[in-house]
Amino acid sequence: MNIPYKLSCIATVVAAIVIANPALAADEKAGVIRTESGIDFIPGLSGGLKYDDNITSANASVDELSSWVLTVTPAVQAQLLDGNNVYTVEAGIQYGDYFSSSDDNFLDGLLKAKSEVELNQSNRFNIEAAYIVGHEDRGSGVFEGTSGVLQDEANTFDILSAGGYYEYGAKTTPARARVNAKYLSKEYSNFESITQYRNYADTTLGATLYYDTQSATSIFIDFQNVNTAYDVVDLTGDRDSTTNTAKVGVEWQATASTEGSIGIGYQRKNFDNSAREDFSGLSWDAKVTWTPLTYSSIDLTTGRASKDPNGVGDFIRATSYGIKWNHEWSELFSSFFGLNQVTDVYTGIEREDKTKVYQFGLNYNVTRWLTLKSGIDINQVDSTDTQFAFDRNVYFINAEMTL
Repeated sequence: MNIPYKLSCIATVVAAIVIANPALAADEKAGVIRTESGIDFIPGLSGGLKYDDNITSANASVDELSSWVLTVTPAVQAQLLDGNNVYTVEAGIQYGDYFSSSDDNFLDGLLKAKSEVELNQSNRFNIEAAYIVGHEDRGSGVFEGTSGVLQDEANTFDILSAGGYYEYGAKTTPARARVNAKYLSKEYSNFESITQYRNYADTTLGATLYYDTQSATSIFIDFQNVNTAYDVVDLTGDRDSTTNTAKVGVEWQATASTEGSIGIGYQRKNFDNSAREDFSGLSWDAKVTWTPLTYSSIDLTTGRASKDPNGVGDFIRATSYGIKWNHEWSELFSSFFGLNQVTDVYTGIEREDKTKVYQFGLNYNVTRWLTLKSGIDINQVDSTDTQFAFDRNVYFINAEMTL
């Protein structure tokens, strides 16, 4: 199941403020509040102003609505180091104020806790839980293709997730084994006559075997089973399914000028409803970072997997490619340029979407505690069904502050 874009946005904003710079946790000058109990607090604040020229993702047949948007995101991270164990709690909210369309205002929130525990040299586990209050812009998510005309406010949802893994095997030995489990539920909180059919829960069980070589490289075999259950049967039929994915791959830490992970395998998605078309085929994911210079890097990403649609159709076969160039021009200035392309092929209906996203940004480190970020996101969506085709450009400037 694909996690909504706004969910990733709020998590990224909170992470960017409190943990994007590892030096924050290590340098007392970087705004860490240390307490006698041993818990370190890292507060942060991000404020941004952007201009969105198509806030409801309207297609060419509908008048586009544009607006300036002010966002404010306070956040805090609390961390306790206990020997080799790390306990972390993160919390943040994001408020968005649309100057020309108050119907699109939103208030999102994130609360996340994580424990990384090493029992001994050969046994370790990780437990993580999160609660998110999020939203989908009008004309997106469940209401994609409607240009927002069916909504008088943004679509809101709650997400609850909990999971973790247990790993056996010393890091100094070649072989390690990991088992993992996760539960994630998503429930919409408005427009229930429509959104009730998209409330669901994912239960994931999996296992991974690693074999480490002597060159900072691990070969792995991974198997994941995801059971998806919807609260209410869709008007077009039951959508409950089971997705099994098996992959083999390799991951490596920085060696010479590259690091990354590549996995390729086979995925099968079976619906409980025999009237829906099952999926089976090649699946992969890869991310490679090439650093030809200490101040310049290129990220390459690609993936293919099935995902459930927001509207009609059985499932989507999604294939993605991306490239991003990061460059530090000096201690004060850095920039990035990125291009992402996603092709979504629907089954059960005749529809194919091609999405291209161009990103450009410039960062200015004003002081240790203040960074200014500006840029533009260009979104181009073409579809065989013109109802879902649109262009959307977002120009932004953000200020990220710590103590």
